Amino acid sequence: MKYRLLLLTALVSTALTVSAQKAPVNFNGTIVDAFTRQAIKGEVTVSLLRSDSTEVMTTKSYEHTDRGNGTIRTFFKFDVPQQPDGHFLVKLEAKGYETVYKATKLAWKSKTIEVSLWNVPMRRTSQATDEVQLNEVTVTATKVKFYTKGDTLVYNADAFQLQEGSMLDALVAQLPGAELKPDGRIMVNGKFVESLLLNGRDFFKGDNTVLLDNLPAYMVQQVKVYTEESETSKLLGRKVDDGRFVMDVRLKRQYAIGWLANAEAGYGTVERYLARLFAMRYTPQSRLSLFGNLNNVNDRRKPDGNGGWGDFDVSGGLTSTKRGGLDYSVFDKRDRFQLSGNADVTYTDNENAWGGSSTNFLPGGDVFNVTSSHTNSNNLSISTQHDLKFNFLQKHHAFSLTPAFNYQKSDYNYNFLNGTFGVSPVGDYATVLDSLFSPTWTTTMRHLIRRNGEQAVAGSRTTNGSLSFWSFFKIPFSQDGVSVDGNLSYNDKRQNGFNHFLYNHCEGGALQTDWRNRYDESPQRDFGTQVRTKYFWHWNQEIMLNPSYTFNYKYESGDRMHYRLDVLDESADQPLGWLPSEAAMLMQALDSDNSYEGLLHRYRHDLTLDWQWQHYSKTPQGRRTSGWNVQFRPSLTLEDNLFRFTDYVVGKNEQQIHKTYVLPQARFSLKRNTQEFRHELNFVATLNSSSPSMTNLVSKTFAADPLNVTLGNPDLKQRTDIDLSFNYKSDRWLQHQERQLYGNAGWHCAANAISVSYVYDKQTGVTTSRPVNVSGNWNAWLNVGYVTPLDKARRLTLTTNTAANYYHLVDFSGSNPAATPLRNTTQTAVLSETLRLNYRYRKVNVGVKGNAAWNHATAERNDFVNANTWNIHYGANAVIDLPWAFQLSTELTMCTRRGYESSTMNRDDLVWNARLSKGGMKNRLNLMLDAWDILGNLSNVNAGIDSRSRWEYYTNVIPRYVMLRLVYRFDKQPKTKKD
Repeated sequence: MKYRLLLLTALVSTALTVSAQKAPVNFNGTIVDAFTRQAIKGEVTVSLLRSDSTEVMTTKSYEHTDRGNGTIRTFFKFDVPQQPDGHFLVKLEAKGYETVYKATKLAWKSKTIEVSLWNVPMRRTSQATDEVQLNEVTVTATKVKFYTKGDTLVYNADAFQLQEGSMLDALVAQLPGAELKPDGRIMVNGKFVESLLLNGRDFFKGDNTVLLDNLPAYMVQQVKVYTEESETSKLLGRKVDDGRFVMDVRLKRQYAIGWLANAEAGYGTVERYLARLFAMRYTPQSRLSLFGNLNNVNDRRKPDGNGGWGDFDVSGGLTSTKRGGLDYSVFDKRDRFQLSGNADVTYTDNENAWGGSSTNFLPGGDVFNVTSSHTNSNNLSISTQHDLKFNFLQKHHAFSLTPAFNYQKSDYNYNFLNGTFGVSPVGDYATVLDSLFSPTWTTTMRHLIRRNGEQAVAGSRTTNGSLSFWSFFKIPFSQDGVSVDGNLSYNDKRQNGFNHFLYNHCEGGALQTDWRNRYDESPQRDFGTQVRTKYFWHWNQEIMLNPSYTFNYKYESGDRMHYRLDVLDESADQPLGWLPSEAAMLMQALDSDNSYEGLLHRYRHDLTLDWQWQHYSKTPQGRRTSGWNVQFRPSLTLEDNLFRFTDYVVGKNEQQIHKTYVLPQARFSLKRNTQEFRHELNFVATLNSSSPSMTNLVSKTFAADPLNVTLGNPDLKQRTDIDLSFNYKSDRWLQHQERQLYGNAGWHCAANAISVSYVYDKQTGVTTSRPVNVSGNWNAWLNVGYVTPLDKARRLTLTTNTAANYYHLVDFSGSNPAATPLRNTTQTAVLSETLRLNYRYRKVNVGVKGNAAWNHATAERNDFVNANTWNIHYGANAVIDLPWAFQLSTELTMCTRRGYESSTMNRDDLVWNARLSKGGMKNRLNLMLDAWDILGNLSNVNAGIDSRSRWEYYTNVIPRYVMLRLVYRFDKQPKTKKD
């Protein structure tokens, strides 16, 4: 008994000792210059002292990039073991600064907690200020084009040779590994840039073109590319979500305060015109920008820094644009609040004409179509969005509110002609259609299945608004936190359209004609709300568990009123757009079989558990040298749908559909940064489930379009998608040689994908379709890119990109209305290679380029003709500085197409563009002469193949023109004391 009492006493004593031990406190902070509020340059010695001034521990500060907005901060950190007293002094010492003492209080808990001191100010000594003023020197260093710092790719703007007067887009086009699309989208190392930032902050959020077109390149110091952490990650001090991939444009220090303005005007042949105005006032704590733009040159086409004019992406027809807007941002030095927003008004006119041929693959023989379409449309868009943020950094609390509003008004008219044949017609599509719609068409056309045409005018009005909020609260004396976010949205859309429809086919040896005068009204209202709460639980220093719950409600109400005006005697000889004067007469024309209303209530409950493990190897000073980041995020969604469908047949037939789905989701990601961040590897696997559209579940035949009859399918199942992807990029491994290597590979498959099974009646030309579930669709891809200089002086640079894609597509089709559609499988392989070689030396920049893409398609059908098409672009470009401040930019490209069915598609087009410019007034004034498509050979072809069809269409392109442009640029900074 005595020994048992001794053992019990020892165990109790040990337990009390263990329970008395508390976890260390993670004590950290940032240090700023008291005047500039920027990070202090150089090392700061930070000491933690007891209240009697005896030292507990000391450390050195280190530079840390804020992943929230890319700001560089001077950071320090302690792991403080339990002390008898929780009252301390923090002592900060730095050369040229006054010593600072800051009182703080620490408390220890059983779990590790975090205590932070944000932006501790240090004042310069007067002697240090004098030294700075008296010892200004100019340092000339070797210009390195890019390097990697942590997980940030940094480009030095001054290392790139640009044309005089170049804007930001010319700089971005030259960045190794970057690709600038004609619409302003940016790719870096094969990855899409989600946002373009200016000094770490959004600028005309969602529209890169404003900044790309108007910011002078000479103002840029660096361009940084990184994954920006969210506000939640910033407040917690560690990555807790995916963030967003951004390109951050950093201005030179002399442009911290000032004015910037650009004005441009141009006029050319074939009535081409352009005018643009941009003005910006900026300070370290505010920014106001205004812009206006009107043009009818269709796109942003102009030469980049290499002399190239970009991809020939002119598929939008002919567009004239009138646009204006503003963007503002106000924030304080300590990042305690930010108010930002923008407003945009855009009006566009578009003329789009296209025509060509297509082949529909069917068992027992294909059918062939020749088609032409001509559409004129205009669109007015008014949008505004504002964002108010409050950050209580000392308490780690934050709140934001984002209201948004958008109004759109669209109107269009179009003419459409089509002919469908049992054998491929002889001649180009225009000749065939001219014969088909001539007065003698019945005697000239053979093997005709149908001819059909339409004339239509239509319009829509859409109003939508939303209000989003986000809040975060740090748990006191803990590293844990809670976020609550959500949004409200409302959408109101009104559509109406008039349509004259003509359809001819032969049946029983007689010509059948179906002519209709149709009118449609489609009002729709949507309302939605979502609320999510998430708890961020620090299991330990490396592991987090983040459970969350999300509630989502959606209300949708929509009508489709279809009228057959041709049944009214009064409609005879009336023009397109006519309506009867009385509502009762209009109701007599209601096609009740094809008119209906739908009402949906959808409730979603999401439960998610986000498990994260982060491990970094660090130096004694806290610098990261390598790392692991693993995340597993399973989720379960319960979706409840209440759908009421009512059609307007006699008695108003009503269907009530109540569907509940259990939708599993999962995401696994692994990121590895190897030693010294030489390589970065990412692997992501996702599982997603989705429910079918409730409208597809309706048991009804929709026949408003007599040539395309649609059936519902009440037996549709939920869809499951699996994605695997692997990404690699060289970080610091090759940066000293100014080389980049990157690649990505992936695989995607879908089970129970929603596909449209269709039967084509060769006697009438009518397609009857029905949504069905299909499995077996999958695709895989591989992409590798490499950038390297080829000489010691790094004047000659090679850029190469190799891509391979494979698609395995499954669907159902048939040509016998009495039989079940057959399963069809098509395999498509696409291989492409892009090479670019550029040479730069002083005032000369020349290059050659080439791109080849091969498309091969096969199908598991005996009568299928394999497709092998080639699209090849190759040419040369140059930028040459000439005497008397002239500069020539030119590009010559051969566009080659082979393997198409139509002989007119297999052609070679030599395209030549050029610009001659002259600068004046210290490059504030530039006169430019642009010549677009000098040889008049540019054509646009939209061609492709899938499991159902092959198509080859021409689209109208902007005509060749010559334009004289005058550009004036102005920037002003406040005078310094020295001045």
